[in-house]
Amino acid sequence: MSKITRLAAISAAIALAATPALAHPGHLAGAGFLDGAAHPLGGLDHLIAMVTVGVYGATIGGRAVLAVPGAFLAAMLAGGLFALTGGELPLVEPTIYASTVVLALLCVMPMSRNGLIGVVFAAGFGLFHGFAHGAEMPADAAAVGYAAGFLASTAGLHAVGVAIGYAIHRLIGRPEEALQ
Repeated sequence: MSKITRLAAISAAIALAATPALAHPGHLAGAGFLDGAAHPLGGLDHLIAMVTVGVYGATIGGRAVLAVPGAFLAAMLAGGLFALTGGELPLVEPTIYASTVVLALLCVMPMSRNGLIGVVFAAGFGLFHGFAHGAEMPADAAAVGYAAGFLASTAGLHAVGVAIGYAIHRLIGRPEEALQ
């Protein structure tokens, strides 16, 4: 299998595996740290978005390996807090849907290898992901524990994505190299 075929297959798998963004409202009565930590693992939409953020950081390389996931986490926390205070954001669900595809595309586009672009996209999508989960957090949840668990689990998924990104680059090189 050629490098370009492998790259296309990986990109297609990431884009096609996306399912509707589901924050699973109302199923975690009394939710705390462990429930928050389990939440991102419960839906394919969460897994794809969170892992792809790490892959994207690894694709950019350098400081972006930490900055891209860090921006996502910080913005996710801000979005969750904004939702908990009664704020409103338009087009939350469509933006979450788009994030899985856009992040996957950014991983394979040579012009997106700028750390600032990575941080901006990650923060923007993190804000919407955080807002959705803050808005749909169970009313009786221990908000601090739930958020801490959610952030810890998301950071772990980002780390898995970074490892996958490094593995992909070792196998096929950078996407722009595979296209040559």
